[in-house]
Amino acid sequence: MSAPFSDFKMRGLRFQYWFTALAATSLGLAIMLFPRFTEKLFMWKKQDDIIFGISGSAYFAFGLLSLLGLKNPKKWAPILLLQFTYKMAWFIFVVGGLIRRRELDVRSSWALIAGYAAFVAGDLWAVPFGYLLNSKAN
Repeated sequence: MSAPFSDFKMRGLRFQYWFTALAATSLGLAIMLFPRFTEKLFMWKKQDDIIFGISGSAYFAFGLLSLLGLKNPKKWAPILLLQFTYKMAWFIFVVGGLIRRRELDVRSSWALIAGYAAFVAGDLWAVPFGYLLNSKAN
């Protein structure tokens, strides 16, 4: 049996589930239902509807699954680990590549970069890396 989580860690998990549920669900719905409005709101260039819809549905799924994390934070922690992993990959490979090529359009990407950075910081606080990566965890 694994050691219980500290109150601090549980607060972090619950906060991050709420943050994800609210932000990811609403952004996902906006992308899927109102793609042109969402592009204008965030000053994004025209997106391919299929790829944009995939990202919207993925955000929506993260948001909905985070609601399950509110009920059982430890059981659903892999959702936050997956969120942390794909956002870090995006920072390293996508944003990093754009910066290296001097193609990063800050005007159209600042909100997404700031939002992703907030999620990454929250995930670093909340994700129970030791618990999830322990091969003996149930």
